[in-house]
Amino acid sequence: MKNIVITGGSSGVGFAIAKGLSRDNKVIIIGRDETKLVSSVAHLGPNVSSISADLSKRVGIDKAVEKINATFSSVDVLIHSAGIMPQTADENIKNNLLSHYELTVGLNERLNNARVLIVSGNPKAISLAPICELQTNQLARAAWVVTHKTLLMVLLADRLAHQNTTVNSFFPGDVRSQLMPYTKNLAKNDVPFARKLALSSDFDGVTGYFFDDVGHNVVLKPTKYHLSVAVKVLKSYIQSI
Repeated sequence: MKNIVITGGSSGVGFAIAKGLSRDNKVIIIGRDETKLVSSVAHLGPNVSSISADLSKRVGIDKAVEKINATFSSVDVLIHSAGIMPQTADENIKNNLLSHYELTVGLNERLNNARVLIVSGNPKAISLAPICELQTNQLARAAWVVTHKTLLMVLLADRLAHQNTTVNSFFPGDVRSQLMPYTKNLAKNDVPFARKLALSSDFDGVTGYFFDDVGHNVVLKPTKYHLSVAVKVLKSYIQSI
């Protein structure tokens, strides 16, 4: 039985992932809405507990780290599923990038021989969207987040390698959620590949990769998603790297 932390676990993709992992693992889900968390825990069963925290804020990160550390002596799997449709660049940076980095760093002492998974976007967007710092409209913000999450995955894969912790990202497919208008009525409400990526021995030692929703490795352009590029670009947002 593994110790698993899932951000955004009270709804949408995060809840779907938790549903696939909670029957035989200890799971902590993190979300902002206490009412949703209570309902989700009741649905997911006795192996699941929750933390109410806003991970876009330092106080929320600190609260989550403190409670996770008090519950788990080690974290075997950390899944970053929390995310929003941002209205501004600042919202995008804080909610969809910094929250992932800060929580991972905060849990660093618990993440030995572990797996960190980052839920990301459509493979075509990640392959084709340019790395650009302008976030002047919704399309630009969407392109920014998928490219910068991929750069973050590359960076963390390098930074955590010395403690035998792997970092990968994946596209969950189009799953029913409240994130966007078109996702509200989707039929799909599970993410079976997430369980495999989190637990299967097939992925022992596999790090720095991006997978589609059926588990195919999506080849990332090496000159675009290189460690040196990740460091150069992300330094603008993450001072500590």
